[in-house]
Amino acid sequence: MKEPLRTFQKQFVRRALAPGVDVAALSIPRGNGKSWLAAHLLERCLTPGDELHVAGSEYLLCTASIEQARLVYRFIRTELEPTGGYSFIDSTTRISITHRASNTRLRVLSSNGRTAFGIVGCPLLVADEPGSWEVVGGTLMYDAITTALGKPNSPMRTVFIGTLAPSMSGWWHDLVNDGSVDTTYVQALQGKVEAWDTWAEIRRCNPLTAISPDFRKRLLVERDAARVDSRLKARFLSYRLNRPSGDESEVLLTVGDWESVTAREVPEREGRPIVGVDLGGGRAWSAAVALWSNGRVEARAVAPGLPDLDEQERRDRVPPGTYSKLYNMGQLEIAEGLKVQPPAVLWEMIMEAWGKPLMVVLDRFRLAEFEDAVKRGARLEPRVSRWSESSFDIRALRQMALDGPLAVDEDSRALLATSLSGSMVKSDDAGNTRLVKKGNNNTSRDDVAQALTLAAGALARKPKPAVVRSLGLAG
Repeated sequence: MKEPLRTFQKQFVRRALAPGVDVAALSIPRGNGKSWLAAHLLERCLTPGDELHVAGSEYLLCTASIEQARLVYRFIRTELEPTGGYSFIDSTTRISITHRASNTRLRVLSSNGRTAFGIVGCPLLVADEPGSWEVVGGTLMYDAITTALGKPNSPMRTVFIGTLAPSMSGWWHDLVNDGSVDTTYVQALQGKVEAWDTWAEIRRCNPLTAISPDFRKRLLVERDAARVDSRLKARFLSYRLNRPSGDESEVLLTVGDWESVTAREVPEREGRPIVGVDLGGGRAWSAAVALWSNGRVEARAVAPGLPDLDEQERRDRVPPGTYSKLYNMGQLEIAEGLKVQPPAVLWEMIMEAWGKPLMVVLDRFRLAEFEDAVKRGARLEPRVSRWSESSFDIRALRQMALDGPLAVDEDSRALLATSLSGSMVKSDDAGNTRLVKKGNNNTSRDDVAQALTLAAGALARKPKPAVVRSLGLAG
């Protein structure tokens, strides 16, 4: 690449490519040229005459998504295309570069390890942002790579480049935290938590601030915001100081948020509410949350009748009596004798508790069944599950919880608290967020929290009443 390497990049490349090293890992905060460095290495592999070039070989780039791979690919293509002699493929499902004269290729490898076994004859595999690999935490893919490394007379070496976050544990953390040993070289740049908001420490952990005024400005803005918001602080630590701190960045509402919500005086019902609905299937519950424009919140849920509540409590690992108490309080209904609760049961509960809603916002899952149950009894707003929309909903809910007017009716607090404790927030590489279950196989009751988040987003999107100003003219 024509752009010169920075000092920390030169050090890493020199030691990663040293004789006897077959695994190298560079862990640094985001925004410091990780994808660019991956592209630098792979461009050298495709350039005849470079020490990394082996004619006729296939080099591999492994990323969490085709979009991430395309970023690296574009860096490489920008440098190689003007020289001529290369073929480029960039489709929705395939990315590759071939040096025609030497038949040397670059291929993108999915981070799905189930299809990756059988890597043979690859001199160099570059893995970009392994912390974002999704399939079983990337373990299957890592196993496939180490299997290829361990084959007799294998020429392969692997370079991992990425930030530790968003994952909080697993093979990638172990690889970085174990450090350099035997044939493995590790270089990690991490900040000191006790000095997290000092500019000297931020600058030390983000070397590219030395050449990018825009990057410096952005980090200072994020630092100032993180000083007053614990969730933003956790995110800043994870992505700007490479110190994963997902405790508060990964919860939907913090303890402080919940205390603010429950400390507010709950207003009376005014008008018709927006109702968020989360329809469950299999072991999941179905839930509905009513949110009035003045911030009042009420919640209800429907659980399958089979298995019984005692068995559901054991399966979900909650204290005995938790679900039975919600049932006795009238916050939880049971679809007797059924493994999957019909949407009609939830709709009847909504009408009985709150009357006709102003609107019902829900995911498209089981939408047709819910439409049959409603029979034009309310305005439905189906939602497509996109990260961007989910991010808006989550921000709206957090803002209402922190600054008002969100206030939960006392009878609904136990149900909501049970659900919030099982609700986590996940971030993608673009900084968007969405709600995910805490646990596997529907053993986490996030259903009510999902419905609350949808309702909050819908209320935030609702057009504000127009302000009519009097001209003060006498009749």
